Amino acid sequence: MPPLPLLRLAGVSLLAAFCLANAALAQGVSDEQTQALVRRIQEGDRRDRLAAAEEIKVRGAKAMAAVPALTAALKDADDDVRKTAAEALGRMGPEARSAVPALADALRDGNDSVRGNAAFALGQVGAEAEPAVPALNTLLKDESPWARAGAARALGRIGGKAKASAPALTELLKDRNEGVRRDAAEALGRFGVDAKAAAPALVLLLKDASASARKAAAEALGGIGPEAKVAVPALKEALKDKEFVVRMNAAQALKRIGLEPGEAVRVWTEALKDASEHVRRFAAEALAEMGPDAKTAVPALTEALKDGDRFVRLSGAKGLGNIGGEARAAVAALVGLLKDEEPLVRAAAATALGKLGSEARAALPALNELQKDSATVVRLAVAEAINRITSQGTQPQY
Repeated sequence: MPPLPLLRLAGVSLLAAFCLANAALAQGVSDEQTQALVRRIQEGDRRDRLAAAEEIKVRGAKAMAAVPALTAALKDADDDVRKTAAEALGRMGPEARSAVPALADALRDGNDSVRGNAAFALGQVGAEAEPAVPALNTLLKDESPWARAGAARALGRIGGKAKASAPALTELLKDRNEGVRRDAAEALGRFGVDAKAAAPALVLLLKDASASARKAAAEALGGIGPEAKVAVPALKEALKDKEFVVRMNAAQALKRIGLEPGEAVRVWTEALKDASEHVRRFAAEALAEMGPDAKTAVPALTEALKDGDRFVRLSGAKGLGNIGGEARAAVAALVGLLKDEEPLVRAAAATALGKLGSEARAALPALNELQKDSATVVRLAVAEAINRITSQGTQPQY
């Protein structure tokens, strides 16, 4: 009888072979189905061609063998077949790269849905659709909002290779259609610093009547980064926007652009009062990352320990610990947080007290009591905190 390890190895090998055989069989069936669909596109009547294109669209990249047939279908006599063929190529993603020339030609189709779907497909191909950039730039002036928006999205997805389109996209920020304005802003954000000249126009878009356009403007300014410092005052104002997604994107943009420590503390301290827990979380974490530079935020971070959101409480404790000894006034509040219902928050409070070192000696009785906590993560944090406090370890780590 073969040794047990050999039997196990043989079993694994058989299982692997079985799985590979099944996969090959499934692939074979899939290929046969795709070829059947291809024949229907090439030889069927109008209804059959459309149904086959719809089914390939659902299959996506699994039906990549249909790319040549879909490419040919872009010249079908029927508008719906051409429109669906273009969308199906988009679902293929980069696998449809060979269709780029035909898709670029389809941007001149007489049907606006075909033009829009062709632009969508080029965007899904990504950077390899660079040869279509000139045609997409032309489409930015199309009479159809769907086509203009599709061109903007495609150029953004092509990315840096389409950065010469930034001026045309900037002009589109004034488009009469809010979806076009939004998509143009998103595309500029994908260009990063190459779109820095668009910062003033994006600042104006922060006042747009459309929340989605304002959100996209804030996100794009963050994408540009430090070169968008001209937008800081407007982004600070956007932190008061009625829509939390705009406020959130404005906060993220300000962090990516960068603020001087004093200004950053003021901005994030104010954001800790936001109605949205998402914004408060971001502000608390931003302060925590500043370490000792956030020492003037000790009162605000101490108040954050009472927040209804556990992640705000956790980041508040983390921030106080990262400030170090300068956060000594928060010891009592951190001791109170040791009784939080969330184990990770209790652990964060213990860690923060440990980072305060000898300034947190008053917390030792509560920490000793917490050595019996049911959560391992809390017990470990408590043990380290006690060691730091009793050994005079006061160096903040963040």
